[in-house]
Amino acid sequence: MYLTMDEEEIYDGESGETLAKCMEILVTLGEIYGADRLIPVRSVQVAGVSYRTIGDAGLEWIRDLEGEARVPAILNPAGMDP
Repeated sequence: MYLTMDEEEIYDGESGETLAKCMEILVTLGEIYGADRLIPVRSVQVAGVSYRTIGDAGLEWIRDLEGEARVPAILNPAGMDP
């Protein structure tokens, strides 16, 4: 998958470990779906916000992340029993 110079730098960790991991995930998904390149976005939706989705391992991973979204981001509505 083609990456711009800026995207390559992020992928290589020059913008920190968190962004490198995010770029790795995006590139892997792009390769799975046959994408030629990344496209610009103006907003994003973050899915999988339920504890039932990510469990303890997911919470631990999130705690270790550092960074902020570069575009406006919303969460999935998370349904759960009280």
